[in-house]
This record gives sequence, C-alpha cells and structure tokens, in this order.
Amino acid sequence: MSSNGSKYVTVVFALLVAYFSYQWWFNQNRVVKRRLGELAATLSVPPGEADLDRLARLSRLRQYLADDVRVTNGRSGPELSSREAVMAAAASWKPGRGADVDFVDTDVKLEADTARAYVTAEVTSRDPQTDEERRDSREAVVSLVKRDAWVVSAVELRDHATAGEPAPPPSRP
Repeated sequence: MSSNGSKYVTVVFALLVAYFSYQWWFNQNRVVKRRLGELAATLSVPPGEADLDRLARLSRLRQYLADDVRVTNGRSGPELSSREAVMAAAASWKPGRGADVDFVDTDVKLEADTARAYVTAEVTSRDPQTDEERRDSREAVVSLVKRDAWVVSAVELRDHATAGEPAPPPSRP
C-alpha cells in the first residue's frame, strides 16, 4: 500500500515539474521577456569592441526588428521608420568605453500574435573624463508581432528621466 502512495506522489510531482517547465519555457509572456533581454544584450556595446565583432553584433540586431519597424523618440525627437534606419542609428552609436543596455520593470500585455511591453530602458556607461558610471533611463513602449519569432514592430520612447530622479510611470492605454 505504501508503494501505491509513493507512485501517486511521484506521478503528481512529475506532472508539476512538467507543468512548471512548460510555463517557464513556452509561456508567451516569458518568451517575449526573454526576447527583449536578448535584444538588450545585442544592443549593449562591450568596451573596446573590435570592428568585426561590432558588425556581427549589428547583424544579429536585424533578427529582432520587423521590416517596417517605427521608432519615435518622445514628442519632438526624430522618427525612424524602417529597419535600415534603425540599423543605421545603432551603427552610429559608438560609446567610447562601452555601454550596457538593460530592460527593467518589464510589463507585457499579450493579444493573439501581438504584444506590448512597457519597459524602462537603462543604459549604463562610463564617463570618459571621470571614469564614473553614468546611468540613463527612459520609459518605452515596445510593440512586438509574432512572425517566426517575436520581432519589434514599434518603439515609443517617452520623455527623458535622469539617474537619481524617479521616472514617471508609463501611461497605459
């Protein structure tokens, strides 16, 4: 009888492990957050990056962007309206001592094959003159569509928030 109880406990435990593993790997909220983390890692610039490494990193960026991606920068900033324009902007960004991009406070809303992520984009870099760490953050709304994988279709950067000042919460529709 004790053997039957052990079998039931084992089966229930195996089902729980399978369920949570499935939720961890295949839950679309987590997939989108993982994809955004990969995008942030691709946007990060290591210090002293060689030209060949830079080209490889920028070519990986292409797989995260839809062909018709649109990026708006606040109320008065420039608008980028194609993958090539975004790629050119990323290629022109050359922080001398590297920069680390991270998306924090990510909140994802899913609808069928579209997602909207409300994130705080943080860029950490070193001041070239004082060698002190600088942190710049901006609120952003990132829209994604599911093709073969989740790709960014639009980014709306909100007004600038500086380090030390709390960023205003994003307005959500």
